[in-house]
Amino acid sequence: MTATIRLSAARRPEHTPVARVFTSRAEERSGRRSSASAFWIHHGPDGTLWCSVRPVAQDVYELCATDGTSTARIDRRAARILPWPRRVRWSARLTGSQQSVTGSVGTWYAWLLHVVTAPLWLLFTLCVMVYPLLDGTADDNTFRSPARTRWRIAGAGTVLDYRGVSKTYRYATSSLDIRLAYALAVLQTWDREN
Repeated sequence: MTATIRLSAARRPEHTPVARVFTSRAEERSGRRSSASAFWIHHGPDGTLWCSVRPVAQDVYELCATDGTSTARIDRRAARILPWPRRVRWSARLTGSQQSVTGSVGTWYAWLLHVVTAPLWLLFTLCVMVYPLLDGTADDNTFRSPARTRWRIAGAGTVLDYRGVSKTYRYATSSLDIRLAYALAVLQTWDREN
């Protein structure tokens, strides 16, 4: 098992998770997990397989049902600075449907604040690097880019919302398939860790 998916009210280890995420044993042994690896999501209480996600190409994934049929295609468009800035963008299209889910990482105002305050980071980074040497602690106080992601469906609004500060996902159960929501959450979480 690589990860668990829990309700925010049940964060203790003794509470049964909603789902469990499994990857291949070779990656578990190497201690390295790539966002481009296949994984399986199992129902938490009874352990039955819900779905699997496998890479099809670079930053393209296929969500498969328990019988192996494709239910959605998930794409990740990488961020870039030139010729114009663009954020990481996740999109998923359900098989046999015109319905698509899209979400960009970070809000425009968070990115604006991130860029405007960038010159102050150098001073703060130096302080953060020197303080543990004097104090003897090994805390990770690194800066991260804005993370809030809102996945939207045309006509339905926000169906999945990741809040970067609290590291929680909020899910609109009536508008999005739960397997797709969990697959998007796992892929984005692993992408942020790498």
